[in-house]
Amino acid sequence: MDDFDGFVIYSKKDESFVPYGVTSSNSECHAISNYIPSSVKEVLVEIEDIRFFKHKGIDIKAILRALIVNIIVGRIVQGGSTITQQLARNLLKDNSKTIVRKLKESTLALKLERKYSKEEILNLYFNNIYFGKNLRGIRTAGLYYFQKEVNQLSHAQLLFLITILRGPNFYSQNLEQAKRRYLFISKKMMFMDVISNGSYNKLIKSYPQILYNQLVVVRPASLPFIVERVDNKTKTLFSSINTEIQALVAKNVRESKYPMSIIAIRNKKVVAFSSSYGTDYVFTNKTNVGSTLKPFIYCFLREQGINKYEVFPSTYNNQNWNVREASSFKDNLSIDDALYFSNNNVFINASEKVGIEKVLEYLSKLLNKPLSSFTLSSLLGATEDGISLYELCSVYSTFFSQDIKDGIKSDCFQILNDIFRNKLDLDINNVFLKTGTTNNNTERFAVFGNAELTFAVLRNENPINDYSKEGGFIYEVKKIFSDIFNRQKKCTREWM
Repeated sequence: MDDFDGFVIYSKKDESFVPYGVTSSNSECHAISNYIPSSVKEVLVEIEDIRFFKHKGIDIKAILRALIVNIIVGRIVQGGSTITQQLARNLLKDNSKTIVRKLKESTLALKLERKYSKEEILNLYFNNIYFGKNLRGIRTAGLYYFQKEVNQLSHAQLLFLITILRGPNFYSQNLEQAKRRYLFISKKMMFMDVISNGSYNKLIKSYPQILYNQLVVVRPASLPFIVERVDNKTKTLFSSINTEIQALVAKNVRESKYPMSIIAIRNKKVVAFSSSYGTDYVFTNKTNVGSTLKPFIYCFLREQGINKYEVFPSTYNNQNWNVREASSFKDNLSIDDALYFSNNNVFINASEKVGIEKVLEYLSKLLNKPLSSFTLSSLLGATEDGISLYELCSVYSTFFSQDIKDGIKSDCFQILNDIFRNKLDLDINNVFLKTGTTNNNTERFAVFGNAELTFAVLRNENPINDYSKEGGFIYEVKKIFSDIFNRQKKCTREWM
């Protein structure tokens, strides 16, 4: 979906959609609009470049006038740049005050004037101009400052956006200064007969309230997993993201001591995702997932005739594989206890009894990956190509979405609920939890949820001076769950 750069992504809130982010392959928050109001173009020309429709990209008269004013005042108060030059500067993305930059800017401005009409240049200007805080384009600014599309902005809101163009980062942090400039421009337009006295009075009485909306810059690789509908005409993508859950997920990633990634899936749709490493990390990064595959292997072994009370050696295996265990165990454990305590040797020995190749074939089908990706180490969560956090969350969500009332899957779910209750010290039924560690505990996984809503968490960390297996990770998992549980009324009803 690389063709959707500049499209706005909307997320779900109750029964409607609200702006969530902007698609960008270069990390810029840059939304494109097919509609630029004629009124905002008129005001820009009057305020920034009165001779716009007469010059060819460079206005010599304006440059000389600015030079004289600057000499009289003794400092730079005017620049003399035309709208076309300002557009060129934004396209070049170079604000350095050098002669070389000015020459490049002027050369590009002349090219733009030869290639485009004046109306097209104004449209390009409003689609590329910088509005501070990594925001480019009037559509982006409208969504950020007012949570509105361009065609929904009032005259006062449009004027505010023009007001801050001279110094967007300064004015966004100094709103009193922004208001003074807004009133100054309003009065200037009235004196120039651009607006009537009545319009002026309306503008000064309706100074807009800022409603900051932190837009997320979404990388194209994420789009196939979240986009449900595309509107090419308005350059809009409607996603499966749930606004409330997304806010909670992003908050926990932001507040984590270590790099964190979280994804949530509801009814086979991604409803939230966030990562310290970028928006596409949960979908594109593939790694070993440790013991989080054990519940699926458990169910398969039980289906192949392994009795839940049958015991296997827990301190060694017949593959002569010296595997690491989370803690010391007695000589033999049942497969139920092995799942609860996450014992590796029991799973290797039980898999050998039913046929390791059969287990690997099962994992291949379950994860929809070629059999060649699976080896003996896959019994402990390793594959040749790795598994993404999205894939891990998705397989849990699908696996426990049905047929868990009775039988083997119910037994498995009950063990995972016991893990949840004991590890998190929360007395809640109908919720599962499975954790896993890989790469010498530098990567720690947790998958939790129920048949309706599933979360997968990956925490990457520096293990220096951290000798415990979970290193505070369970505390963070509990915090994430508590955030969701306490603030999601629906989840509260479903998870009791």
